[in-house]
Amino acid sequence: MRLIERLSPAQRFAFEAIRTAAEQLGIAAYLVGGAVRDWLLGLPTIDDLDFVVEGDALALAHRLREQHGGSVQTYPRFGTATWHIEALAVDIAMARQETYPHPAALPLVAPSTLAVDLHRRDYTVNAMALRLSDETIVDPLGGQRDLRARVLRALHPRSFVDDPTRILRGARYAARLGFKVEPSTRAWMADGLPHLRALSGERMKYDLELIFEEHRPEAALALLIAWGVFRAVRIPVPAPEALPIRFERVRETLSDARWSPESLGVSPQTLRHALGWGALTYQMGQLAVSRWVEWIPFTHVVRDALVALGALGSLSAALFRSRPSEQSALLSHFSPLALCLGYTFERDPAKRAAMLREHVEWRHTRPVCNGETLRALGLPPGPRYGVLLQRLRAAWLDGEVRSAEEEHALLQRLLAEPSTSG
Repeated sequence: MRLIERLSPAQRFAFEAIRTAAEQLGIAAYLVGGAVRDWLLGLPTIDDLDFVVEGDALALAHRLREQHGGSVQTYPRFGTATWHIEALAVDIAMARQETYPHPAALPLVAPSTLAVDLHRRDYTVNAMALRLSDETIVDPLGGQRDLRARVLRALHPRSFVDDPTRILRGARYAARLGFKVEPSTRAWMADGLPHLRALSGERMKYDLELIFEEHRPEAALALLIAWGVFRAVRIPVPAPEALPIRFERVRETLSDARWSPESLGVSPQTLRHALGWGALTYQMGQLAVSRWVEWIPFTHVVRDALVALGALGSLSAALFRSRPSEQSALLSHFSPLALCLGYTFERDPAKRAAMLREHVEWRHTRPVCNGETLRALGLPPGPRYGVLLQRLRAAWLDGEVRSAEEEHALLQRLLAEPSTSG
């Protein structure tokens, strides 16, 4: 089956549009990387479309926008552009060569040919291209051979020194595709481990969060643990055998409508990523969390939730055998996302139940009475307002009152008691 026949309608439109525009501009265009790999593997869907042109990728992207609409985001330093058309994002890059000023640095790039471009990639199975003009496969490095052998093979000994994120990508590909890493490549990975800490936090974050988006992140993370990645960056993580349990909890939470992204005030992607980070950090101690926070540029919402997760985990289970109002008082200062993480990874049933109830019920409970009611009853404004309203809220939480009438009766008794003056 031709590759184009495996594409979605939107992808097929982009493929044909790029083929036509490249012909108009007189430049050779190729589909490269994962799309070619997944087509040759016979996978049912092809996710991302990445194109390389021997020429001006930015001019091609602008031509596509002029002809078909959408928007274009350009990255002149790397000679790449992303064409956004409806819900599709298509990357277009100039064929280039790369040099690395020092290990783990971003590369310096210069225009080149497809042959040179393929030699700069991470693994042979990703170093294949499909020429758009005649749909022939370009495979100078034996990618098809390694696909048949189900092997990941790096292209040169300095691959992981130049770019240590290739180690993380290798774990992701190996786990997803069920491939083995060939022995020389494993040895070269070991050479790259000392340079992982030189990566920017943004680059480390990007590749780890791609792992969190996999169907079973625990498989790739177990490989990274076995390869010594987290030991190399000096950050403790859970034992490999704990990861399947934690990520099964993650999957349960993601399918639980009570913890919907909307109710937490975050995007679906942010929730998935935060749960992944929670799986790596829960009960690993303050040192582990602080080292991740110092390195990774989290949003403040995720950062605060991960820090709070440690505090939630340290709360004694005995505290959650008390009245609902007392449990809510313990939990009310934690963000919805922190409660979600705590609920996901906590093992004590009472603590989990309290976190869920705080999220869906308790924090939304308010007395019927408010400050205007107290003022209308002749009570002068002051600290006593807060004391009374908090006492009424606790009565609702604890089942002491169940109607507006019962609340009003309790309020009358409280107003008659000098002890409530605060």
